[in-house]
Amino acid sequence: MTLAERPSLAWDVADLVAQQLLVVPNPLAAWNSDTFWVSVWDSDPGQVLVSLHVPRESADPFIQLKIGFAVTEESPKLQAERIVAAVRRPHPLNGAVVCAGYRECAEAFGYTWPSSLEE
Repeated sequence: MTLAERPSLAWDVADLVAQQLLVVPNPLAAWNSDTFWVSVWDSDPGQVLVSLHVPRESADPFIQLKIGFAVTEESPKLQAERIVAAVRRPHPLNGAVVCAGYRECAEAFGYTWPSSLEE
């Protein structure tokens, strides 16, 4: 995947989300998560993608999650607040997909192991 072109409303939202999630102290620590990246891909330029490490990035075993949020016409600030609130919830997160890691960790946090990761 490649990144979507800038400038765009989706990137405005993604940048605000990143500013709120990629900070110290970690705003997701209470939920045993770390933000891995926030992006907009060219395959779906109307969606902000957030990737998380669960549990915290230095943990092993771990899972990497990806969650997509549709960009709307509301202000970028309101959308960013909505996205940050959505990822600051107990696991399993609504709409999250496991994209890497270990099956046992995915199941321990309530996620389904995707067939695309079968060896």
